[in-house]
Amino acid sequence: MEHGVTAGVFMKKFDVSVPRKMFWSNDVGGTGFCPLCQGRLEQESHSYLLIIRESRDIQSFIVGNDRGHFCERCPVVVLDYETFEQSALAGNPSSRSFEFTVPGIVDLDAIPEENADIPIGDDDNPIPLVRFANYRDGEPVKKKRKRGKISKAHRKRKSNRRAKSSR
Repeated sequence: MEHGVTAGVFMKKFDVSVPRKMFWSNDVGGTGFCPLCQGRLEQESHSYLLIIRESRDIQSFIVGNDRGHFCERCPVVVLDYETFEQSALAGNPSSRSFEFTVPGIVDLDAIPEENADIPIGDDDNPIPLVRFANYRDGEPVKKKRKRGKISKAHRKRKSNRRAKSSR
């Protein structure tokens, strides 16, 4: 595919049907260079599957944003951690503690035209997910904990107990 506009439709430069390795920006020092080949990364808008787990409750959302940074040389994408963290928080606003992960990119071009009116994820229109090459089911997910007054009081009590026991 070419990068540009054809007949009023924006053409994506990066083909999401190609499996890629995914890295979080905070794990690789940002979104400027590829962590594997050191090539420059280019930002492009795509849709991703975001999975949020709180206790035993698991929810999934499709989020679209331009915070994926793709390598022109190799099949790598670096996702901006803070953007996905904010999306997870927006999807779980009342939670005190939750975990989230992004297992892959949603290939919207893979949806058959006859299914365009059926909601994505419906039995007749499954999510066309292209899993990240380095994603494994059950892999550790990123944790986000919201700390409130109760958490601060708990930490203070715990700290006081440690101080007393070390005397």
